[in-house]
Amino acid sequence: MKVRDLLSYIDTFAPWSLAEDWDNPGLIVGSRKAEVNRVGICLDAIPEAVIEASKKNCDVLLCHHPLIFRPIKKINIDVNPGKTINEALTRKINIVAAHTNWDKADEGVNATLAKLIGLEDCKPLDEYGVIGKLPKELESEKFFERVKNSWKLSRIDLYSDEIPEKISSVALCGGSGAEFWRAAKLHEADIYLTADMKYHELIDATREGLSIGLCDHGEMERASLSKLAEKISAYGVETFIFDVNALFKPLRF
Repeated sequence: MKVRDLLSYIDTFAPWSLAEDWDNPGLIVGSRKAEVNRVGICLDAIPEAVIEASKKNCDVLLCHHPLIFRPIKKINIDVNPGKTINEALTRKINIVAAHTNWDKADEGVNATLAKLIGLEDCKPLDEYGVIGKLPKELESEKFFERVKNSWKLSRIDLYSDEIPEKISSVALCGGSGAEFWRAAKLHEADIYLTADMKYHELIDATREGLSIGLCDHGEMERASLSKLAEKISAYGVETFIFDVNALFKPLRF
């Protein structure tokens, strides 16, 4: 199998056409003609991930976040993205990214997050996130415990003018989903789970009566890597998950 075959296969379950216009998914470093026998999967294309992929004799490092988002004018191999590019070329590792196309895929980030916490009757949230219902409403404390355990989160920060006693309708967007809080409010969600909302966005949302559960960006999206590995493995390729980003979790005091 070649890299081009892997790209075509990914298109069957996370169509490249689903990617946002600003995104940069697909082959980032390497050759479409390169052979593929083993695939490493991780959240970010950092040097440590490339090194781990090399140790496992992987030909491809499939990441969620693209190594390059915008055109670069210089490649300094002492810092990223140049450092990762240099490691990849030196070790003959092809880097592929499945980003917003994987976010929105039927079994992708948002769908996986929803399934893990038991949401039913899910539908798109403004064509990006997901909104669904719990089979049975839960007390807030039990709901947050379920989310933390299911997504393996270190914490959830709740922002709300009035803490909901019970939760039934849940909206979510893995990663940066600040712009979709109004859609969550429009769909009458009891709570909106996402990451990377700014101070004034949180003020606006809570004053509109929406409760926000703010999660760590990486921890949310990392919950979908097992499903991504499962999809790649189904193609007959040996697959490894590299949780190198765990090295960069913040310290809690």
